[in-house]
Amino acid sequence: MQGKQTILVIDDEPALLKSVKERLELENYNVLTCQSAEQAVETLRRFTPDLMVVDLRLPGMSGLDLCRQVRASDGASRLTPIIFLTTDRSEVNKVLGLELGGDDYMTKPFSPAEFVARVKALIRRSLASGERDGAEGTVSSGALEIDYAAHEAKLSGRLLDLSPKEFEILYLLVKKSGRVMTRQFLMERVWGRPYINTSRVIDTHIKNLRKALGKMGSDLVTVEGLGYKWASQD
Repeated sequence: MQGKQTILVIDDEPALLKSVKERLELENYNVLTCQSAEQAVETLRRFTPDLMVVDLRLPGMSGLDLCRQVRASDGASRLTPIIFLTTDRSEVNKVLGLELGGDDYMTKPFSPAEFVARVKALIRRSLASGERDGAEGTVSSGALEIDYAAHEAKLSGRLLDLSPKEFEILYLLVKKSGRVMTRQFLMERVWGRPYINTSRVIDTHIKNLRKALGKMGSDLVTVEGLGYKWASQD
């Protein structure tokens, strides 16, 4: 039987930390708490949580900067799902959070029941992804080789520096070479649910992928009004 999942919650509001910790513990999760991103960085050196809940506005290093640092690291936490908490009801920071590798966001104040439901959904999806790693194989296109289980993409033997979301998008497109994938489909498949203003999030990841792929980035084709496809001729 699988043990308890561990959730790391980072927020500078003691009352919110207390209420979130108590609510998640009622659901049989282990809960670690930090009141700053700097404390979270230290915690991540000792523990690898199954999920992170991160306030966007933190003293010192922001939640966005913490996400950027986690996703750029080579540690196990690089693939940990992240839910952002924000008091900002505008789309700007929410979309930016998704672009940097966040998986979901909730606006304060939020429903405890909805929060728990989203936590469970993300952990469930993360576990399912881990179970698929052994089943998903290696796909290739010309000099590009993608090993899903190892979460590695290599171009002419050189390891590409991709975020987890960029890797997932590239794998899907190459695996289904020639098939058009809409932005909405990619959001639902990679992030697990549809979002408002998906175009900017997907387009940013595609731009980063083309940059990482160099000349081979031309094989990642925009299909106007629809989405993207991998159009390698090999």
